[in-house]
Amino acid sequence: MYLIDTHAHLDMIKSLTPTEAVEKSAREDVRYIINVGTSIEGSKRSVEFSRRFPGVYSSIGLHPHDAGGFGKREEDELENILAGINIDIQGRHGSGYGKDEGRGTAPAKLVAVGETGLDFYRDLSPRPDQERAFASQIELALKHDLPVIIHDRDAHKETIGVVKNYASSPAFRAVVHCFSGDVNFALQCLELGLFISFTGVITFPNAGTLRQVVKEVPLERMFMETDSPFLAPRQKRGRENYPGYVRYVAGEIAGVKEMPFEEVARTTSQNAQDFFKIGNWR
Repeated sequence: MYLIDTHAHLDMIKSLTPTEAVEKSAREDVRYIINVGTSIEGSKRSVEFSRRFPGVYSSIGLHPHDAGGFGKREEDELENILAGINIDIQGRHGSGYGKDEGRGTAPAKLVAVGETGLDFYRDLSPRPDQERAFASQIELALKHDLPVIIHDRDAHKETIGVVKNYASSPAFRAVVHCFSGDVNFALQCLELGLFISFTGVITFPNAGTLRQVVKEVPLERMFMETDSPFLAPRQKRGRENYPGYVRYVAGEIAGVKEMPFEEVARTTSQNAQDFFKIGNWR
């Protein structure tokens, strides 16, 4: 039995170095971690982590908070990363890796585009820019036969509107990460072929609506994630989140669905391996 954290930001964890986070997570039966990029530099770091750690895979993308002014320059930079061209992991201002500094030599295990999407809660970027960046990154994913990791906050209707433009494509695959909607929105997502990923938020005392979503969504269409270093589960509130805490997400899903922890771990792990093609790298 093992677990997969399908969404983490190892470079944002302050209390652990990336090496420490990966090693500590492995002791909690987390076999694979997908490190998700949210900026150009963060995406480059994500690729580098996937080179350096056998159990870490990478996703690259621009978060809606960073979508302001999105245009050809950003499109080209993401394309270059995907193509393996002009990747400068250190960056002009340094990588900030500390004692983990250094480049790996293994192939980059890049398995998705994102996170990208819409955030109308904080509105840190103009909404037209968010929508343009979202559509562009979906098209990039389709071009390279990669799934999309979708960020959606207070933009359920608009997210569905964008996804509908691409859902009919046989190559389109996507997951709504850190799901925050209700059962109705979840059913719309499932109808469009999307997967749904849950975080430690489902353990919060006031998360009754989300637990109802967990109950209704088939386990076969579900992933688990931590969104480290954010959203530590109720059992670890006040602490910085890290991938090892994905076991609390599994435990909550098992409780809500009244099924064995091992079944949740096995099925969600197989879902993630099939969807992201994890384990196909040599």
